[in-house]
Amino acid sequence: MDPIDRLPHRSSRGERDHELLADPPRGDHHLGRFAGYAAANRVRRRILIVFALAAAGSVVAYREYSDYLAHRYAHPFELPPDTDIRSRPRELHWSEGEARLGLSRNAPSIAAIVLPDKIIRLAPGCEHAQVRVNVINGHTVGVETLVGEIVEVPRPVDAPSPSHGGS
Repeated sequence: MDPIDRLPHRSSRGERDHELLADPPRGDHHLGRFAGYAAANRVRRRILIVFALAAAGSVVAYREYSDYLAHRYAHPFELPPDTDIRSRPRELHWSEGEARLGLSRNAPSIAAIVLPDKIIRLAPGCEHAQVRVNVINGHTVGVETLVGEIVEVPRPVDAPSPSHGGS
C-alpha cells in the first residue's frame, strides 16, 4: 500500500462547516496557555505581597537590631540607679605582665593606665582606645595601640610604685 493512501482524507473547504457551533460558549478556551497564566494572577499577587512584607519586615528588624547593638556598645553595662560613680577611681595600675586594656571617656570606664614608667591616656578627640602593654621587671617593654589614639606621658620619678595591679 502506498504511504500517501494511509493519510487521513482531507475534506475540501466548507464540507464540515455544519459541525461547527453556531454560538460558541463564552470562556477562555481561545486563549490557550494564556488562560492558565491569567488564572494564576491571584496566586502570583499573594506571593508578591508575602515577599514584599518579608522584605519590609527584614529591613525593620535589621534597623532595630543595629540600634540595639549601637546602644549596647555605648552602654556595655548598666549600673544601679543609686550608684555614685564619681567616687570610683578611673585609673588602672599595671605593674607586671602582658595585657590588652581599654580606655574610654565614659564613666565608669578606665580613663588612664598607670604603668611603672609612664601613664597612658586618651588623645584629645578620641572616645575609645585599646592598647596592648607588656611590663617586665617594672619596666614597660612594649605599648601597642590597637584601636583609637593614645598619649603616653612619662611618669614622675618620685611617684611611689603601686603595690597592687598587674596579672
